[in-house]
Amino acid sequence: MWLKSSLLLALAFAAAAGMDPADVTRARDFGYRQKYDSALAITSAAIARDPSDPAAFYWQAGIIQLLINDSGRGGLADSFFALSDRAVALCRQRLTQDPGDAQAHFYFGMTQLNRASFLGWQQRALPAFRVLLDVAPHLNAALARDSSLTDARFGLGMIEYFKTVSDRYTLGLRLLGSRKKAYAAVKPLADGDGLLKPAAELMLAYMLKEDGDYEAALGYCRRLLAAYPGNRSVRRMTRDILFTAGQYAAAVRVGAELDSALPRAFPDDKYCIAENWIVCGKAYAQMGEKEEARLRFNRVVAWEQYQADVPWLPHYVREAKQWLKKLGK
Repeated sequence: MWLKSSLLLALAFAAAAGMDPADVTRARDFGYRQKYDSALAITSAAIARDPSDPAAFYWQAGIIQLLINDSGRGGLADSFFALSDRAVALCRQRLTQDPGDAQAHFYFGMTQLNRASFLGWQQRALPAFRVLLDVAPHLNAALARDSSLTDARFGLGMIEYFKTVSDRYTLGLRLLGSRKKAYAAVKPLADGDGLLKPAAELMLAYMLKEDGDYEAALGYCRRLLAAYPGNRSVRRMTRDILFTAGQYAAAVRVGAELDSALPRAFPDDKYCIAENWIVCGKAYAQMGEKEEARLRFNRVVAWEQYQADVPWLPHYVREAKQWLKKLGK
């Protein structure tokens, strides 16, 4: 379940010519502190100063992507795609004028990477896969022309890891990828102090979870929460790591905190709230606490009428019904 959101979280906030690095850092930190209005104000100001710079449109789209994942407001997708389209169009213009423009290659690749992850979150696997094929050539071109664009290695590491697990998401199609290369690309950024540190930590936590190294995955979540206390998306990942590790009581404790935090942040966020009920319901079921499990599954089923409007809710409703059937009366 977490691939759909882990890639949304792992957004790169990279330095670029023409924008004050301090502003980039501020936008990044506001984004991970989930103060989206403040983050968007910075990126909007950058667009106003230089509407020909694809970087500003990329960052604006990235902040909206984080907001969607945190709030479940799928209606913001049009804004995300419009901003991404503008970033790509500006990159194309620059590459037409100068095919060796490293910054244009970089932002083309990173924008398309975020687009692919968002299409995956929308459960549009084939369009996501097609977009993803266009990413690595641009990121490799960026690095070949400017070795200081180390942020590109983050994107390449994400793609490399996706290839190793691609059969889970591409109807059995297996792509050749290397876990060793993926970790070698992402881990130095997660353990460094650059602008990509939080994005790389999130991605690395997901990779470690998927590969069964739960303590290491939790370690990166703890580091993120120390830097960005209360981040709801990191707490959701922490809950999922604990559940996957079989630490059901601990998963439920994190879920209880989210049960309070999620409605306070976005009262209409049925996406994250239903997700939390599903994971906690399954944890209670695994502990043999059937009534607590049924309570949460029934809450999800009661939202069946909202399936057409809430991202992933049809999936959660189906899963809740399946678990209710397993639990019996």
